[in-house]
Amino acid sequence: MRKIYLFFLLLCMQFFFAQFTENDIKFWVGTGSKKAYFIADFNDNNTPKSYAWGYRFDADNLMAEDMINAIISAEPKMQADIFSGYLFSFSYNHHAPGTDDSWIPWFGPSAENMSNENNGAGYVHLTDGLWFGITYGTDNGQVDIPPSTPVPAYSSQWFTSSQIINWIGTGNNKSLVVIDFGTDNANGSANSFVFGIKYNGSITAEQALQLIKSQASYFNFTSGNNQISNLSLNTFAGNTSGTQNWKLYTGKDLSSWQKKADLSQIQLSNNSWLGLGFGERRPFTPTEANNATLGVASVQKNKFGVYPNPTSDFIHIETSENIKEVNIYSAPGQKVMTSQAATINVKSLNAGVYWVEIKTSNSSTIHRMVKK
Repeated sequence: MRKIYLFFLLLCMQFFFAQFTENDIKFWVGTGSKKAYFIADFNDNNTPKSYAWGYRFDADNLMAEDMINAIISAEPKMQADIFSGYLFSFSYNHHAPGTDDSWIPWFGPSAENMSNENNGAGYVHLTDGLWFGITYGTDNGQVDIPPSTPVPAYSSQWFTSSQIINWIGTGNNKSLVVIDFGTDNANGSANSFVFGIKYNGSITAEQALQLIKSQASYFNFTSGNNQISNLSLNTFAGNTSGTQNWKLYTGKDLSSWQKKADLSQIQLSNNSWLGLGFGERRPFTPTEANNATLGVASVQKNKFGVYPNPTSDFIHIETSENIKEVNIYSAPGQKVMTSQAATINVKSLNAGVYWVEIKTSNSSTIHRMVKK
Protein backbone atom coordinates (compact mmCIF):
# COMPACT_ATOMS: atom_id res chain seq x y z
CA MET A 1 0.00 0.00 0.00
CA ARG A 2 2.85 2.38 0.85
CA LYS A 3 4.45 1.88 -2.57
CA ILE A 4 1.11 2.45 -4.34
CA TYR A 5 0.62 5.69 -2.43
CA LEU A 6 4.14 6.80 -3.31
CA PHE A 7 3.56 6.04 -6.99
CA PHE A 8 0.45 8.22 -7.17
CA LEU A 9 2.16 10.97 -5.17
CA LEU A 10 5.03 11.11 -7.64
CA LEU A 11 2.61 10.99 -10.57
CA CYS A 12 0.69 13.97 -9.21
CA MET A 13 3.90 15.91 -8.66
CA GLN A 14 4.70 15.62 -12.36
CA PHE A 15 1.46 17.40 -13.21
CA PHE A 16 1.56 20.10 -10.57
CA PHE A 17 5.23 21.09 -10.80
CA ALA A 18 7.10 22.41 -13.81
CA GLN A 19 9.26 19.80 -15.44
CA PHE A 20 13.02 20.17 -15.45
CA THR A 21 14.53 19.83 -18.93
CA GLU A 22 17.91 20.20 -20.60
CA ASN A 23 17.06 23.86 -21.28
CA ASP A 24 17.25 24.48 -17.53
CA ILE A 25 20.82 23.19 -17.22
CA LYS A 26 23.54 25.84 -16.81
CA PHE A 27 26.66 23.78 -16.09
CA TRP A 28 27.83 21.70 -19.07
CA VAL A 29 31.03 19.68 -19.41
CA GLY A 30 32.52 17.79 -22.32
CA THR A 31 32.16 18.25 -26.06
CA GLY A 32 30.22 16.35 -28.69
CA SER A 33 26.89 16.03 -30.44
CA LYS A 34 25.30 13.72 -27.84
CA LYS A 35 23.95 14.82 -24.47
CA ALA A 36 23.37 13.10 -21.14
CA TYR A 37 22.33 14.52 -17.79
CA PHE A 38 23.29 13.90 -14.17
CA ILE A 39 21.15 14.59 -11.09
CA ALA A 40 22.43 14.24 -7.52
CA ASP A 41 19.81 14.39 -4.75
CA PHE A 42 21.38 14.47 -1.29
CA ASN A 43 18.02 13.99 0.41
CA ASP A 44 19.11 16.17 3.34
CA ASN A 45 17.68 19.18 5.16
CA ASN A 46 19.39 21.79 2.99
CA THR A 47 17.71 23.94 0.34
CA PRO A 48 18.46 23.22 -2.42
CA LYS A 49 19.29 19.54 -2.03
CA SER A 50 19.08 18.26 -5.63
CA TYR A 51 21.26 19.49 -8.54
CA ALA A 52 21.63 18.81 -12.27
CA TRP A 53 24.56 18.97 -14.70
CA GLY A 54 24.84 18.38 -18.45
CA TYR A 55 27.40 16.27 -20.31
CA ARG A 56 28.28 16.38 -24.02
CA PHE A 57 30.03 13.45 -25.72
CA ASP A 58 30.51 11.52 -28.95
CA ALA A 59 31.94 8.14 -27.92
CA ASP A 60 29.70 5.06 -27.94
CA ASN A 61 31.34 3.18 -25.07
CA LEU A 62 30.92 5.62 -22.16
CA MET A 63 29.24 4.85 -18.85
CA ALA A 64 27.55 7.07 -16.28
CA GLU A 65 30.75 6.80 -14.25
CA ASP A 66 32.61 8.62 -17.06
CA MET A 67 30.08 11.46 -16.93
CA ILE A 68 30.45 11.81 -13.15
CA ASN A 69 34.25 11.82 -13.40
CA ALA A 70 34.13 14.51 -16.11
CA ILE A 71 31.97 16.73 -13.90
CA ILE A 72 34.29 16.17 -10.93
CA SER A 73 37.25 17.25 -13.08
CA ALA A 74 35.45 20.52 -13.86
CA GLU A 75 34.14 21.18 -10.33
CA PRO A 76 36.69 21.16 -7.47
CA LYS A 77 33.90 21.26 -4.88
CA MET A 78 32.73 17.76 -5.85
CA GLN A 79 34.25 14.46 -4.72
CA ALA A 80 33.27 10.84 -5.24
CA ASP A 81 34.51 7.35 -4.44
CA ILE A 82 33.55 4.88 -7.17
CA PHE A 83 34.77 1.32 -6.73
CA SER A 84 34.11 -1.50 -9.22
CA GLY A 85 31.45 0.62 -10.89
CA TYR A 86 29.51 1.40 -7.71
CA LEU A 87 29.27 4.75 -5.93
CA PHE A 88 30.34 4.46 -2.30
CA SER A 89 30.59 8.13 -1.35
CA PHE A 90 29.69 11.43 -2.95
CA SER A 91 29.99 14.98 -1.61
CA TYR A 92 29.40 18.45 -3.00
CA ASN A 93 30.08 21.64 -1.06
CA HIS A 94 28.20 21.48 2.27
CA HIS A 95 26.42 18.27 1.24
CA ALA A 96 28.49 15.50 2.79
CA PRO A 97 26.40 12.40 3.60
CA GLY A 98 27.92 9.80 5.87
CA THR A 99 28.19 6.09 5.21
CA ASP A 100 25.14 4.99 7.21
CA ASP A 101 23.07 4.60 4.07
CA SER A 102 23.75 4.10 0.36
CA TRP A 103 23.46 5.91 -2.96
CA ILE A 104 20.62 4.61 -5.13
CA PRO A 105 21.10 4.89 -8.94
CA TRP A 106 18.29 5.87 -11.31
CA PHE A 107 18.08 6.44 -15.04
CA GLY A 108 15.50 7.14 -17.71
CA PRO A 109 14.40 9.39 -20.60
CA SER A 110 13.64 12.49 -18.48
CA ALA A 111 14.22 14.01 -15.06
CA GLU A 112 10.71 13.00 -13.98
CA ASN A 113 10.75 9.51 -15.50
CA MET A 114 13.59 7.45 -14.05
CA SER A 115 13.59 3.90 -12.73
CA ASN A 116 15.90 2.05 -10.38
CA GLU A 117 17.57 -0.90 -12.08
CA ASN A 118 20.08 -1.55 -9.28
CA ASN A 119 22.99 -0.95 -11.64
CA GLY A 120 26.03 1.02 -10.52
CA ALA A 121 27.33 4.09 -12.34
CA GLY A 122 29.95 1.91 -14.00
CA TYR A 123 27.29 -0.32 -15.56
CA VAL A 124 24.85 2.24 -16.98
CA HIS A 125 25.66 2.83 -20.65
CA LEU A 126 25.40 6.46 -21.76
CA THR A 127 23.09 7.11 -24.69
CA ASP A 128 21.98 10.37 -26.24
CA GLY A 129 19.25 11.92 -24.07
CA LEU A 130 19.78 9.67 -21.02
CA TRP A 131 19.13 11.06 -17.54
CA PHE A 132 21.15 9.40 -14.77
CA GLY A 133 20.47 10.25 -11.15
CA ILE A 134 21.49 9.26 -7.65
CA THR A 135 19.67 9.67 -4.35
CA TYR A 136 21.06 9.17 -0.89
CA GLY A 137 19.14 6.89 1.44
CA THR A 138 15.52 5.80 1.41
CA ASP A 139 12.15 6.90 2.73
CA ASN A 140 12.44 5.77 6.36
CA GLY A 141 14.47 2.81 5.15
CA GLN A 142 11.52 1.31 3.29
CA VAL A 143 11.05 2.88 -0.14
CA ASP A 144 13.67 4.05 -2.63
CA ILE A 145 12.88 7.62 -3.69
CA PRO A 146 13.86 8.84 -7.18
CA PRO A 147 15.66 12.19 -7.46
CA SER A 148 13.46 15.17 -6.68
CA THR A 149 13.17 18.06 -9.14
CA PRO A 150 16.67 19.58 -9.22
CA VAL A 151 18.00 23.08 -9.55
CA PRO A 152 20.63 23.80 -12.21
CA ALA A 153 24.09 23.44 -10.70
CA TYR A 154 26.43 26.44 -10.96
CA SER A 155 30.21 26.31 -11.15
CA SER A 156 32.30 27.47 -8.21
CA GLN A 157 34.71 28.92 -10.80
CA TRP A 158 32.33 31.21 -12.67
CA PHE A 159 33.06 34.16 -10.40
CA THR A 160 35.65 34.68 -7.65
CA SER A 161 36.63 37.53 -5.36
CA SER A 162 39.79 38.06 -7.44
CA GLN A 163 37.56 39.55 -10.15
CA ILE A 164 36.45 42.43 -7.92
CA ILE A 165 38.14 45.72 -8.85
CA ASN A 166 36.57 48.21 -6.43
CA TRP A 167 36.00 47.20 -2.80
CA ILE A 168 33.61 48.98 -0.43
CA GLY A 169 34.62 49.51 3.19
CA THR A 170 37.83 48.74 5.07
CA GLY A 171 39.04 45.82 7.15
CA ASN A 172 40.79 42.47 7.05
CA ASN A 173 37.77 40.39 6.04
CA LYS A 174 36.14 40.24 2.63
CA SER A 175 32.73 39.12 1.41
CA LEU A 176 30.79 39.30 -1.83
CA VAL A 177 27.16 40.43 -2.06
CA VAL A 178 25.44 39.14 -5.21
CA ILE A 179 22.13 40.74 -6.23
CA ASP A 180 20.17 39.02 -9.02
CA PHE A 181 17.01 40.71 -10.31
CA GLY A 182 15.81 37.45 -11.88
CA THR A 183 15.79 38.75 -15.46
CA ASP A 184 18.14 38.60 -18.45
CA ASN A 185 19.35 41.36 -20.71
CA ALA A 186 19.06 41.44 -24.49
CA ASN A 187 22.30 39.47 -24.83
CA GLY A 188 21.04 36.62 -22.65
CA SER A 189 23.22 37.47 -19.63
CA ALA A 190 21.69 37.62 -16.17
CA ASN A 191 20.86 40.99 -14.65
CA SER A 192 22.98 39.98 -11.69
CA PHE A 193 25.45 42.29 -9.95
CA VAL A 194 28.05 41.96 -7.22
CA PHE A 195 29.62 44.20 -4.60
CA GLY A 196 32.85 43.38 -2.80
CA ILE A 197 32.90 44.56 0.82
CA LYS A 198 35.63 44.76 3.47
CA TYR A 199 35.12 44.78 7.24
CA ASN A 200 36.56 43.52 10.53
CA GLY A 201 35.15 40.67 12.60
CA SER A 202 31.74 39.57 11.39
CA ILE A 203 28.66 41.47 10.23
CA THR A 204 25.00 40.71 9.70
CA ALA A 205 23.35 40.71 6.29
CA GLU A 206 21.57 43.94 7.17
CA GLN A 207 24.87 45.58 8.15
CA ALA A 208 26.45 44.45 4.88
CA LEU A 209 23.64 46.06 2.87
CA GLN A 210 23.82 49.22 4.97
CA LEU A 211 27.57 49.41 4.28
CA ILE A 212 26.92 49.28 0.54
CA LYS A 213 24.10 51.81 0.82
CA SER A 214 26.34 54.25 2.72
CA GLN A 215 28.99 54.30 -0.02
CA ALA A 216 27.06 53.58 -3.23
CA SER A 217 24.49 56.30 -3.94
CA TYR A 218 23.02 54.24 -6.79
CA PHE A 219 22.00 51.44 -4.39
CA ASN A 220 19.07 51.48 -1.97
CA PHE A 221 16.99 48.99 -0.01
CA THR A 222 14.37 48.79 2.71
CA SER A 223 13.57 45.88 5.01
CA GLY A 224 10.91 44.83 7.47
CA ASN A 225 10.25 41.74 9.57
CA ASN A 226 13.73 40.47 8.66
CA GLN A 227 12.87 40.44 4.94
CA ILE A 228 13.93 42.66 2.03
CA SER A 229 10.94 44.80 1.08
CA ASN A 230 12.39 46.84 -1.77
CA LEU A 231 15.79 46.98 -3.44
CA SER A 232 17.04 49.11 -6.30
CA LEU A 233 20.31 49.42 -8.21
CA ASN A 234 20.26 52.27 -10.69
CA THR A 235 17.55 51.40 -13.23
CA PHE A 236 16.83 47.97 -11.72
CA ALA A 237 14.31 47.48 -8.93
CA GLY A 238 12.63 44.61 -7.13
CA ASN A 239 9.62 45.39 -4.95
CA THR A 240 8.07 42.64 -2.86
CA SER A 241 4.48 42.02 -3.92
CA GLY A 242 2.47 38.84 -3.53
CA THR A 243 4.54 35.84 -4.61
CA GLN A 244 7.30 38.05 -6.05
CA ASN A 245 9.83 38.61 -3.30
CA TRP A 246 13.52 38.64 -2.49
CA LYS A 247 15.01 35.25 -1.56
CA LEU A 248 18.06 35.16 0.72
CA TYR A 249 21.11 32.91 0.34
CA THR A 250 24.54 32.36 1.83
CA GLY A 251 27.51 30.49 0.43
CA LYS A 252 31.21 30.49 -0.38
CA ASP A 253 30.77 30.78 -4.16
CA LEU A 254 28.05 30.49 -6.80
CA SER A 255 27.89 26.69 -6.49
CA SER A 256 27.19 26.59 -2.76
CA TRP A 257 24.14 28.80 -2.22
CA GLN A 258 21.96 27.78 0.74
CA LYS A 259 18.54 29.34 1.08
CA LYS A 260 17.83 31.21 4.32
CA ALA A 261 14.44 32.10 5.76
CA ASP A 262 15.21 35.65 6.87
CA LEU A 263 17.94 38.21 7.48
CA SER A 264 18.34 37.25 11.14
CA GLN A 265 19.78 33.86 10.10
CA ILE A 266 22.69 35.41 8.22
CA GLN A 267 26.04 36.34 9.74
CA LEU A 268 28.91 37.05 7.35
CA SER A 269 32.54 36.24 8.09
CA ASN A 270 35.69 36.27 5.96
CA ASN A 271 35.17 34.84 2.44
CA SER A 272 31.45 34.21 2.95
CA TRP A 273 28.93 35.37 0.35
CA LEU A 274 25.49 36.92 0.66
CA GLY A 275 23.04 36.33 -2.17
CA LEU A 276 19.75 38.07 -2.95
CA GLY A 277 17.55 36.74 -5.73
CA PHE A 278 14.30 38.34 -6.87
CA GLY A 279 12.07 35.46 -7.90
CA GLU A 280 13.04 31.80 -8.05
CA ARG A 281 16.49 31.93 -9.66
CA ARG A 282 19.44 31.54 -7.33
CA PRO A 283 21.91 34.44 -7.77
CA PHE A 284 23.69 33.78 -11.06
CA THR A 285 27.02 34.85 -12.59
CA PRO A 286 27.27 38.58 -11.80
CA THR A 287 28.87 41.70 -13.18
CA GLU A 288 30.59 44.01 -10.72
CA ALA A 289 28.26 46.83 -9.71
CA ASN A 290 29.51 50.39 -9.99
CA ASN A 291 28.24 53.89 -10.67
CA ALA A 292 28.08 53.11 -14.38
CA THR A 293 25.91 50.03 -13.86
CA LEU A 294 22.90 50.83 -16.02
CA GLY A 295 22.42 47.13 -16.60
CA VAL A 296 24.70 44.81 -18.51
CA ALA A 297 22.63 45.28 -21.65
CA SER A 298 23.24 49.04 -21.69
CA VAL A 299 26.91 48.76 -20.76
CA GLN A 300 27.59 46.18 -23.43
CA LYS A 301 25.60 48.01 -26.07
CA ASN A 302 26.96 51.48 -25.45
CA LYS A 303 30.48 50.98 -24.10
CA PHE A 304 31.62 47.51 -25.09
CA GLY A 305 31.47 45.25 -28.10
CA VAL A 306 32.79 41.74 -28.74
CA TYR A 307 32.72 40.83 -32.41
CA PRO A 308 32.44 38.87 -34.57
CA ASN A 309 30.22 36.67 -32.43
CA PRO A 310 29.98 33.77 -33.20
CA THR A 311 33.59 33.59 -34.34
CA SER A 312 35.99 30.98 -35.70
CA ASP A 313 39.35 32.70 -35.41
CA PHE A 314 39.54 36.20 -33.86
CA ILE A 315 37.50 38.44 -31.58
CA HIS A 316 37.86 42.19 -31.31
CA ILE A 317 37.07 44.14 -28.14
CA GLU A 318 35.51 47.50 -28.98
CA THR A 319 35.58 50.02 -26.12
CA SER A 320 36.50 53.63 -25.51
CA GLU A 321 38.06 52.68 -22.17
CA ASN A 322 41.61 51.42 -21.62
CA ILE A 323 41.66 47.63 -21.48
CA LYS A 324 43.37 46.35 -18.36
CA GLU A 325 42.85 42.63 -18.93
CA VAL A 326 40.69 40.25 -20.95
CA ASN A 327 40.04 36.76 -19.57
CA ILE A 328 38.25 34.02 -21.48
CA TYR A 329 36.56 31.24 -19.49
CA SER A 330 35.10 27.94 -20.65
CA ALA A 331 31.42 27.27 -19.90
CA PRO A 332 32.29 25.40 -16.64
CA GLY A 333 34.34 28.42 -15.53
CA GLN A 334 37.94 27.38 -16.25
CA LYS A 335 40.17 30.22 -17.44
CA VAL A 336 41.52 29.25 -20.87
CA MET A 337 43.06 32.48 -22.13
CA THR A 338 44.29 35.87 -20.88
CA SER A 339 45.23 38.92 -22.93
CA GLN A 340 45.66 42.67 -22.72
CA ALA A 341 45.07 43.19 -26.44
CA ALA A 342 41.94 44.45 -28.15
CA THR A 343 42.19 41.73 -30.82
CA ILE A 344 42.55 38.15 -29.62
CA ASN A 345 43.29 34.98 -31.58
CA VAL A 346 40.88 32.24 -30.42
CA LYS A 347 41.57 29.67 -33.15
CA SER A 348 42.98 27.22 -30.59
CA LEU A 349 39.72 27.08 -28.60
CA ASN A 350 37.32 24.19 -29.11
CA ALA A 351 33.87 24.95 -30.46
CA GLY A 352 31.41 25.92 -27.74
CA VAL A 353 30.23 28.70 -25.44
CA TYR A 354 32.74 30.87 -23.58
CA TRP A 355 32.62 33.85 -21.22
CA VAL A 356 34.73 36.90 -22.05
CA GLU A 357 35.59 39.04 -19.03
CA ILE A 358 36.72 42.56 -19.92
CA LYS A 359 38.46 44.54 -17.19
CA THR A 360 39.17 48.24 -17.56
CA SER A 361 40.26 50.85 -15.05
CA ASN A 362 36.59 51.76 -14.54
CA SER A 363 34.60 48.55 -14.75
CA SER A 364 34.44 44.81 -15.26
CA THR A 365 31.90 43.17 -17.58
CA ILE A 366 31.25 39.62 -18.77
CA HIS A 367 30.10 38.78 -22.29
CA ARG A 368 28.94 35.52 -23.85
CA MET A 369 30.95 34.32 -26.86
CA VAL A 370 30.29 31.41 -29.21
CA LYS A 371 33.30 29.74 -30.85
CA LYS A 372 32.41 27.94 -34.08
